[in-house]
Amino acid sequence: MNFQINIHGLSKHFGQNVILDGVDLQINSETITAIIGKSGTGKSVLMKLIAGIIKKTSGTIECVQILENGEVIPTSLDEIRFSYMFQNNALFDSLTAFENVALPLVEADFSLSKSKVEEKVNHLLEQLDIIDSRNRYPGELSGGMNKRIAFARALVTEPKVVLFDEPTTGLDPERKFAVFDMIQKYKNQFGFSALLVSHDIPDVYEIVDSIAWLDQGKIQFSGKPESIDLISEISIREYLKTGRINQSHL
Repeated sequence: MNFQINIHGLSKHFGQNVILDGVDLQINSETITAIIGKSGTGKSVLMKLIAGIIKKTSGTIECVQILENGEVIPTSLDEIRFSYMFQNNALFDSLTAFENVALPLVEADFSLSKSKVEEKVNHLLEQLDIIDSRNRYPGELSGGMNKRIAFARALVTEPKVVLFDEPTTGLDPERKFAVFDMIQKYKNQFGFSALLVSHDIPDVYEIVDSIAWLDQGKIQFSGKPESIDLISEISIREYLKTGRINQSHL
């Protein structure tokens, strides 16, 4: 299913505090988009609005399906199943790897029998090469293994879009690139779209199809990483290329 999610004028206020003030963004099927920006600019809030975890103040989040003949037809966001992978995995220490992955199927109304849940989860664990850890607990496993278990839990409902909130926070460079490689590998394998919040500029550009720079409540730049060189404002161009802020211009 080819689709586009079109976000127009999306705003979020917490009381008098304006976090997002008219965000426009487009998400295409089977792509990886990174939302970048300074700390406290509302990147995670934007992700939670898209996922439906929190409610918007105003604006629209709409979806269209693109048929093989190029025809574009409106479709419900319910057709585009979202999944959210939290920054620190958010695994339950009292549950085994199998139980953590199965949880979305058990808690939500997927009308699956116990045997179907077990079959589905085991198949996914095999695909992610973590079947041998199915009966182990998060405290018994490495950080990398727990990351893959959290990934499996995000994929078990067969989402069209997986949202990653700072997936490499606290990781050393080697593990950081391993996570990026994992996202790209499984995106290609399972065919989902990925939207991730990241501070890893420019490292994250290695796996993304597009970037969206969020600043002052709006998307200030959206495009392919290679198009950054076309930006005329030097300070903005250098920030998007390096992640370093020139306070006199930004």
